[in-house]
Amino acid sequence: MSNFSISPTLHNSRVKELPEAKKKELAKLKNACADFESIFMHQMLKEMQKTVKKTGLVHGGQAEEIFSDMLNEERAKTMQIGLGDTLFAQLSKAIVPPVRPR
Repeated sequence: MSNFSISPTLHNSRVKELPEAKKKELAKLKNACADFESIFMHQMLKEMQKTVKKTGLVHGGQAEEIFSDMLNEERAKTMQIGLGDTLFAQLSKAIVPPVRPR
């Protein structure tokens, strides 16, 4: 089982006590949140690139556009702004409700 960050209300000792099915569900949720963040960053990079003025000095045509899009997609996988972690922290509460202090 990979070690992943969880919401502050969910302590590591509490995760260890969870059944294997819940751990797998949390891992799937973490991956989905990371994928969402990657897609979001890819879209943001595409929109940012549209604002850059093309001079026409070096233009690779359609091949350059395809390569740029693929490069942006790979870059987006490594760019993290914390959106995935925030989503995971909120959505993990549906899988494992936080302990309420008495």
